[in-house]
Amino acid sequence: MADPTPPQQPGAPRPPIDPTGTSTPPPPPPGYVPAVYVQHPTSGRGMGKVIMYLLAVALLVSVTVNVYLFGPVAVVLQALSETAPQEGSYNPVFEPSGDTSRVVVVELTGMIDGGNASYFRDAFFRLEKDPPGAVVMRVDSGGGYVGASDQMWHAVEKFKAAHPDVPIVVSFGSIAASGGYYISAPADYIFCERTTMTGSIGVMANMPAAGGLIEKHGLEMNVIVADGSPNKDHANNLFTQWYDKDGQLTQDGEDALLVVKNMLNRSYDTFLDVVVTGRTAANSKITADDMKAAATGKVYVGKEALDAKLVDEIGYLDDAIAYAAKQAKLGTDPIVTMIQKSEPGMLGSMLGSNGGVNLADVTGDELRELMDDATAIRLEYRMRIR
Repeated sequence: MADPTPPQQPGAPRPPIDPTGTSTPPPPPPGYVPAVYVQHPTSGRGMGKVIMYLLAVALLVSVTVNVYLFGPVAVVLQALSETAPQEGSYNPVFEPSGDTSRVVVVELTGMIDGGNASYFRDAFFRLEKDPPGAVVMRVDSGGGYVGASDQMWHAVEKFKAAHPDVPIVVSFGSIAASGGYYISAPADYIFCERTTMTGSIGVMANMPAAGGLIEKHGLEMNVIVADGSPNKDHANNLFTQWYDKDGQLTQDGEDALLVVKNMLNRSYDTFLDVVVTGRTAANSKITADDMKAAATGKVYVGKEALDAKLVDEIGYLDDAIAYAAKQAKLGTDPIVTMIQKSEPGMLGSMLGSNGGVNLADVTGDELRELMDDATAIRLEYRMRIR
């Protein structure tokens, strides 16, 4: 049979297609059933991918959490969380228990500084919101900074004003001197042990004299003050050489000494007022003259403190708890809880155990901060035993 369509010659134009010639397909054979193909929507395939992605992310998070919680990373995170500063409200939310049948022991150990003052204020804030039947302050401190001591004293006074019927009893440990006594003076009753060192009611200032060092290295300190504050010049000359080669006070030394003495005397007056007010209010047999006679800076041990009327009784912590419970009418077997300052985290301990500062790695700002801290005047209610 001959091909109805003649072969196309090379280079010849393609003939037009007849739409009616071959467009109709032949009919299907008898009994033929066409196959049915179901096409899923595109969105379904996308949702499946999303679910798989979420499952993968959940698996990754689960593995990460397990590593962080149970692996070595958790140790570092725990240390950082315990040492890093935490943001919080000025007055944190606190839910009181309403249990007034307990005796709460507030422990204070170590130097009175900003950290201990913050802990102490927070402890008494909580007690003010959730008052117990009685408070026992366990003090084992040789004192510390004037400002921190006064802040802690204020916390005790504020609690007393809010809850005048709650007795406050103090138990002295091995040492409760200077600032340690300052914060205890408002108490209703004070116990000390037979070997307790207390007293040391006075103020001192620690300050370096850098004049010789400055001259040795050829440095010149020029102080310029505003016209309206001429006394500022004396305050800024505190670190110059006070004495001449013969050991006599120079004029600069005399001026500086007057500045420091004025600050010390005012701080001592405050200390004496705290002691007189607190002790005479607690015991009508104690007079202001008694306290003035004891407030010479002298250190008293055990019974000496009792004879000087700085304490009310020789006894230990269990004696103080029993006395507080009796005063609060809580019976002979009260519930006793204790508030203690939390220990620093592992990272803080590791950093604290460092033997010193590597000056090779100190920046300029850090060095200036170190120098400023080393040369600052510190007024202290503190007993120092070397």
